[in-house]
Amino acid sequence: HYTGSDPEQKKFEDTLHRTLGSVAIKNDLLYIADQSGLFHCLNAKTGKVHWTHDMLAASWASPLIVDEKVYMGDEDGDICIFKLSPDKDLIGEINMGSSVYSTPVVANNVLFIASKDELFAIQPGAMFKRTKSKSSGGEVAD
Repeated sequence: HYTGSDPEQKKFEDTLHRTLGSVAIKNDLLYIADQSGLFHCLNAKTGKVHWTHDMLAASWASPLIVDEKVYMGDEDGDICIFKLSPDKDLIGEINMGSSVYSTPVVANNVLFIASKDELFAIQPGAMFKRTKSKSSGGEVAD
């Protein structure tokens, strides 16, 4: 793993810590999150670090690249959305209400994000409505 330019002076953010997820690569940009809450973008060919973002919560998942955006979830339930770029550009951050341990997935033009408690199906133009589940008494989305 990389340790920054000067191993004697390395900072917390300059180290790739242990990870459970795999990498996502497109256009020679490699993205990976670690369990210390750091999300890294590197040059896939050289290993040169482009940028690191502190998500402030552990990540168990792998990043998803779709439509020139990179999606990454964390244990606090936040989904960070970055522009696919060697320059850090955090487009947005959305909280899903509970921990996101799994990797977001796209199928049939629908973005699926599973939190600890719910599965979200997100697509352009869709309406969201919460209703009470008769079986569990909890809330479910229609």
